[in-house]
Amino acid sequence: MRRMVITGGTSGIGLASAHRLARAPAAIVINGRNTQRGAAARDALMTAHPATTVHFIAADVSTQDGASRLFAEARSALGGPLDVLVNSAGGEFAPTLFHDNTLDMIDGAVRHWLLSTIYCCRLALPELADGAAVVNVASDAAKVPTPGEAVIGAAMAGITMFSRTFAMEAKRRGIRVNAVTPSLVGETITHDRVMSTPFSAKLFEKATRAAHLGIPSPDEVAAIIAFLASEEAAKITGQVISVNGGISAG
Repeated sequence: MRRMVITGGTSGIGLASAHRLARAPAAIVINGRNTQRGAAARDALMTAHPATTVHFIAADVSTQDGASRLFAEARSALGGPLDVLVNSAGGEFAPTLFHDNTLDMIDGAVRHWLLSTIYCCRLALPELADGAAVVNVASDAAKVPTPGEAVIGAAMAGITMFSRTFAMEAKRRGIRVNAVTPSLVGETITHDRVMSTPFSAKLFEKATRAAHLGIPSPDEVAAIIAFLASEEAAKITGQVISVNGGISAG
C-alpha cells in the first residue's frame, strides 16, 4: 500500500489526482485551506475507494508554518515513508498586467505557487522513500510569455526549473521528479476565476480557440500525474509535460 500526500487535493486537478491514485489501495493525505471543502473531498474519496484510507489536513502550504505542520501531521497519519508527493496547490490570482500588480500581489503569487512547492518538497524529502515519485503542477505560463502573466509566469518557470534540478539531485536515491504544465483547465475554480474578469476572460477565450483538441478536464491532467507517479514511468525524471489541447507546442 503506497503512502501519498497531495497538496491542493480538495478540488480541481489535485482532487482528480487523488481519485486516480486511490484506485489501488493506498493511504492518502489530501491538503487544502478550506476545511468544509476538505471534509467533503475526503468523504467522496473514501466512498468511491473504500480500500483506500484518506486523511484531510488543513494547512496553508505557502507559509513555512503551514507546510511544516502538514508534513508533521502527515507523518503521524501515514505511519511510514512517503511514496508519492503531488504538489497541486493553487493560488487566488488571475492574470493581471504587471503595472497593475501591487507588491503584496507579487509576494502572494510567488508564495502560493513557487514557495509552496519548494517548501513541500524540502519538508517531504526526509520522508520520501527511495524510489518515490514527486509531481509538481505548474502551468504553461512557465513556457509561453503571455500578457498579464509576468509574475505568474515567473513563479511557474521557477517551479519547472526547480523540479528539473531537484530531479538531478534526487535521482541518487531513485526519486523521480517531474512537472506537469496545463494551460486552461475546465471545471475548476481557477477556470471560473480567470473567466470572471474581462481582461483574463478575453485572454483565455483566445487560448480556448487555439486548443483545437479541446481544453483538458481535471481528470485528463490527473491521468498524466498518475502515470508519472506510477512504476510505468520508472525511467522518467526531470521532465516538464504540457497538457493544453494544442494551445502551444513545446
